[in-house]
Amino acid sequence: MSTVVTLRARLIRIELGRKNVRVSAIEPGMVDTELPDHVTDTDASTMMAALLRNIDCLQSADIAETVAFITSLPRHVNISELTILPTAQPV
Repeated sequence: MSTVVTLRARLIRIELGRKNVRVSAIEPGMVDTELPDHVTDTDASTMMAALLRNIDCLQSADIAETVAFITSLPRHVNISELTILPTAQPV
């Protein structure tokens, strides 16, 4: 999925960069949300719930702080893509 996100962000950046619009693709790892409760695949839901229990996952505030950091940069600076993972997440 990250390849698709990166490609889309790149295409949008090509279109809007000339207008000084910054485009960043933020790709978070495991974030502590209610997502496992809404996954219909039992195995996937169980796996995600186990990961959430076993590692110190990202919180929504971590992602919000990342967005705030990116938007606080000078107008001539663009972070094109950023992957943010919990330290203990292996992949």
